[in-house]
Amino acid sequence: MARTRPDLRVRSLPACAKDRFDGAHSFATLVARAGADWHGTVIDAVQGHPVLRHVDRRELGESVLEVSPAQAVELAGLISVGSLVYGPGESLRAPDPERDACLREVVWAAGNGARFFTNHGHAEDGEEGDFLASSFHAKVLAGPTVDICLVGVSDENVLILWRFEDD
Repeated sequence: MARTRPDLRVRSLPACAKDRFDGAHSFATLVARAGADWHGTVIDAVQGHPVLRHVDRRELGESVLEVSPAQAVELAGLISVGSLVYGPGESLRAPDPERDACLREVVWAAGNGARFFTNHGHAEDGEEGDFLASSFHAKVLAGPTVDICLVGVSDENVLILWRFEDD
């Protein structure tokens, strides 16, 4: 896991998330929200990561759109196993009770009343957004890589899931 600010309070993700997110291509953490501006909490949490340290606070604020909790679970699946370059595997469209329960648990870890945000281009489609489509666009935030983030924000916590790949 990346280094974070010493005063950033890292919380535990559900146990099922331990092997769900590939460390070479993804970042997953749950941290205590530090103040009203959740964007700063995200920047503090990713600043020590070799890829995500390039994320700019202003760009983050301007490049994410809100999605529903159900869409957040779909995005968590893409971030955990989908390829951003080659598209999500068909396995993500097939029901997998263990995987799906884990991803719901991860998303719920953000806390009661959480709102979810992403830079995935299909967020522009609102409730009709298909985050498992084989082609999509994204507002790249992590510099020279293709990246998709999901940020869950409640009054207490910030869930950060991020996938990045060289294209």
